[in-house]
Amino acid sequence: MRTRIIAATCILMLLVSVIITFDYINANSETLPKGNQTAEIATIPKSTTKTTDTTAEKSIMPTQIIFRNGTKTQIENPVRPVGTDKDGRMEVPDGIDAVYWYKFGPSPGDKGNAIIAGHRDWGGELGLFKYLEDITLGEKVIIGYEDGTQKTFAVKSKKSYAFKDFPQELMDTTKGKQVTLISCTGTFNRSLDGYQNREVVILQPVTK
Repeated sequence: MRTRIIAATCILMLLVSVIITFDYINANSETLPKGNQTAEIATIPKSTTKTTDTTAEKSIMPTQIIFRNGTKTQIENPVRPVGTDKDGRMEVPDGIDAVYWYKFGPSPGDKGNAIIAGHRDWGGELGLFKYLEDITLGEKVIIGYEDGTQKTFAVKSKKSYAFKDFPQELMDTTKGKQVTLISCTGTFNRSLDGYQNREVVILQPVTK
């Protein structure tokens, strides 16, 4: 009888340990949406199209953006050029293999607002621009170009916007001299098939 009680107690303790471990893992992990989600970022203002087409011809195309440069946790993001869809919205292809530069705007570091967008996650996997949620003000970001050169930028601002209230001026490629990084953030709404917030990080060139 005593042996049975000891055995039952051990089994009970084991079950309790399994339950506690399971709850801990769930509490400290992120469940990512596995379905397709909207690729829409925002609309490029029509008034900037002609100006940006001319600017793009003189720009050196960015090919890489690097976060945490020189550290053990360095994050390297391939950059690919995109345009707009039939509705004038910046194209951001499905998947997490790269982030995307609006090719009809200025190249990062040139006069104007260079836009680079990417997914937070896709198909249940974290994307390259998930890091925008963790980046800090003043942090240095390196952008590499197709001619082999690199430029250093610093984080000037970081803010999350509700998608329905996304400031259209952030997509104006003619203003200032900055780089605008955009990704989805917030809560994934399955009924609307996408995240309902946008994380926006503004970079400015670091002058020597």
